[in-house]
Amino acid sequence: MTPRLRIYLELERLMLALENVDGRAADALRDAMDPIWYALTEQERGVLDQRSVGVITDLEGLRVPVDDRLYCPELGPPKDRPLPHEPIQGWRKAAA
Repeated sequence: MTPRLRIYLELERLMLALENVDGRAADALRDAMDPIWYALTEQERGVLDQRSVGVITDLEGLRVPVDDRLYCPELGPPKDRPLPHEPIQGWRKAAA
């Protein structure tokens, strides 16, 4: 991912989250993003145009892969830890 595209995506995430709070401020941010949009290459804009974004209700749930080349961490199988056969020592201290 290019630095310019990364910045655009971060601003876009903030703009979408801001729409739920203050529409006028979101519009101002959207307008301020125009120079970055026009500075993107045709390929970068093409990648962005192919996305679909659902309803944004929480900023944390906004980080989704755009495509395999852009942002998609490899997720392996979950790590299995064997269950202990003896009682766990010190669990009350850890839970406090």
